[in-house]
Amino acid sequence: MSFPEKFLNRFICGDCFAEMRELPDACVDLVLTDPPYGIDYQSNRRVTRPKLPKFENDVDLSWVDGWVDEVHRVLKDDRHFYCFTRFDMYPVFYNSISRKFKVKNCLIWTKNNHGSGDLNGSYAPQYEMVIFAVKGKRHLNGPRDSDVLGCENVPSARRFHATQKPVELLRQLIEKSTEPGEVVLDPFAGVGSTGLACVDTTRRDGDRQTRHYVLFELNADFVRAGQNGGLGAQEALLDVERQTRGEPPKKRPALRTNRVRARRDQTLFLEF
Repeated sequence: MSFPEKFLNRFICGDCFAEMRELPDACVDLVLTDPPYGIDYQSNRRVTRPKLPKFENDVDLSWVDGWVDEVHRVLKDDRHFYCFTRFDMYPVFYNSISRKFKVKNCLIWTKNNHGSGDLNGSYAPQYEMVIFAVKGKRHLNGPRDSDVLGCENVPSARRFHATQKPVELLRQLIEKSTEPGEVVLDPFAGVGSTGLACVDTTRRDGDRQTRHYVLFELNADFVRAGQNGGLGAQEALLDVERQTRGEPPKKRPALRTNRVRARRDQTLFLEF
């Protein structure tokens, strides 16, 4: 079955609940996403320019079961599913995902800095949780890595999205769970980080093997931010070497936990 061309390697401004219904059954090879947590989140960390936009569908989590059902439908058998979450919403996402998938791990992403929250009455939050689940059975690529992932967060002053994930972290998850030419879906794409991570698999630090992406994002402000230069500084990554024709594929690295640094310039160009 050929993948619908109107979705392949596209960043689409639209409601994922409607857009996913147009995808055929069992058509994507990985789902990697950071959904709203149902907490009506508003970042207060921005000091040099106005607060970043609030998220859609973030008032409650009544939509989660129906969304997980759609993820299960569009994901092929023997494929992986990564879903970012946080400690207080973990039970909701875990219970919903475990109805349809085998939950294998809760990965912990530790950051180089912490959030704010209750400044006097709580410990400073410095990690996020990632539910790692599988539909069927599939081995991870490369060596066995720790379930604690260390990667610097995107600097606050360079974010276009309040909970923007580092491309370095997403790329390595993609390389652990996909083969060249496979398709990665992000239903809550934000400013396109997952798509940039798919493109980055062919770049300097990736395994030099192409992955395809499908991105859905309801918030037009986030999509425009991606269209106006992606992530970070407004320059293309032109100083990277492409794999030459006939060169053997680069060996897959480990996740390099506790020493992965987020690049300041994470700009790659996506198709819209």
